[in-house]
Amino acid sequence: MRLDVALHALRWFKSRTQATSAIEQGGVRLNGREVRPSHPVRVGDRISRHEGSRERTFEILELPPASLRKQDAEKLLKEVGGAKEHP
Repeated sequence: MRLDVALHALRWFKSRTQATSAIEQGGVRLNGREVRPSHPVRVGDRISRHEGSRERTFEILELPPASLRKQDAEKLLKEVGGAKEHP
């Protein structure tokens, strides 16, 4: 599954276009690296997202079969390392 599609299906963004834009602007990293929106994601990969001055990282426990309700999508991720502050 593509990273932009996964982020939309996991309810991180309201649209795939928003997910693509965030990835291209460097606001989302996969396994600590900047990648293209089309980069494939797999179970066990770690996605980091900048939220203001904080960064949160989640491990993918299971890929979504399709777009899910937010509560169901949250069950497919596990937060690792907690939020980190960035200056």
